[in-house]
Amino acid sequence: MCGALRRLSSKLAKHPFAAAVVFSTVKGGSADAFTQRVLEGKSELDRDRLAVFITFGFFYQGGFQYMLWAKIFERIWPGRSFRASLSKLVATNLISDPVFFFPTFYVIREALTTKATDRRQVVPTALRKYRDNCFRDWVAGWCVWFPGHYVTYFWMPLHLRVPWVACASFSYICLLSYLRGDARQEEAVVVPKDVHDAKSKLEATHGSCMEEAASLSAEASEISLAGRSAGPLC
Repeated sequence: MCGALRRLSSKLAKHPFAAAVVFSTVKGGSADAFTQRVLEGKSELDRDRLAVFITFGFFYQGGFQYMLWAKIFERIWPGRSFRASLSKLVATNLISDPVFFFPTFYVIREALTTKATDRRQVVPTALRKYRDNCFRDWVAGWCVWFPGHYVTYFWMPLHLRVPWVACASFSYICLLSYLRGDARQEEAVVVPKDVHDAKSKLEATHGSCMEEAASLSAEASEISLAGRSAGPLC
């Protein structure tokens, strides 16, 4: 068993970028498919949603994260000393995930699932939705990845970091798929601006009607009192 793992590790070390992309792409698609079929009990897969996680796994989790962790971070904080590893752990959780991971996910999801007619609105709409959810997303991620990336940076060699995260993050991607996979669920609870405008106009109209009714009531009361003080006509 140990010999087989060593052989696998040596093969991955020869092609670390390809290994990172393959592991992350397969993980992203399988995690979303598992979530849709098993956790949500859907009879048919939402293919657009599945495409979001496959695309995100391929481009971001596989390609970009490999370059970030194995190249950029290693140039800024080289080696595996305690200080270097801790710096990479903190930078991943407090910088790269909030600034790159989640915005990229929201933009890909918006582009592939909402079928927006105006493609120029994809990025602003995606970032607005991210802004509404960011604190909950960060806390959920930190609960998993502060301990998870301790293993990434303190234990794993460079060529195994992304494959390790791809395997370890299966449950986290299932959670992300369950909470954020279906953009249409969020759209169902997001109140559009024109609805707010209509509500404001309705409240203003209601207020003016109530003022008019109060004025008419006061006038009617004055007429009634005047009639009583004048006495009977005959």
